[in-house]
Amino acid sequence: MSTFDQVLGRKVTPLEPALLDAACRQAHSVLIDVGTGQGKFILDAAREEINRLCIGIDAVAENMAASARTARSSPKKGGLPNALFVRAAAERLPGPFAGLADELTVQYPWGSLMRIVSEPALEHLLSLRALCKPEARLSVLLNYSVFEDRPYLERLGMGDIVDPAENPDLITAYAIAGFTVTNRELIHGDPPIRSAWGRHLVRGSARATLMIDAVANPTWQGS
Repeated sequence: MSTFDQVLGRKVTPLEPALLDAACRQAHSVLIDVGTGQGKFILDAAREEINRLCIGIDAVAENMAASARTARSSPKKGGLPNALFVRAAAERLPGPFAGLADELTVQYPWGSLMRIVSEPALEHLLSLRALCKPEARLSVLLNYSVFEDRPYLERLGMGDIVDPAENPDLITAYAIAGFTVTNRELIHGDPPIRSAWGRHLVRGSARATLMIDAVANPTWQGS
């Protein structure tokens, strides 16, 4: 297994830099979804704008297998040549995706990725910033019910995380990482972005979503 593998369905193969370069040259813009899960959001985004390259990244290839098969089908059968699925850990980013994203999304993350964007973990938040072009848009959606249940959060080994809806240091940490936070708000009801996992978590329930919107600071020089 390489650090960055393209998911083709059940088959997984090392990502070819030439393939990624060619796809980026053909696209008008690039969307990267980190922690993409089943990848259905990427399929929807690719259908909506065929000239946008939509890249879903997740640590578990099996999660993306069905969506990857759909993307690789013939166009007559709903294939989407502008959708790409990659197995990679968030901690290993940016890799070959450095400076590619016009839009970066992290939707209802779990485990280490949830810590990265909610604590936030500066080292890896810097890695997310490195994915972005100047002035790229970042959208983070968090299942806020996790942070409302502190005993549960402690059982996850994340009891040290300060409430990201209230933490005054969160905006500062994002700024140090090269993101200017433009919005931080709690939303009750259906999630604003079509993520299968997000719908499963909050649709038809009283659970809240914490939305963090930011812009990649064009004057950021890295760290």
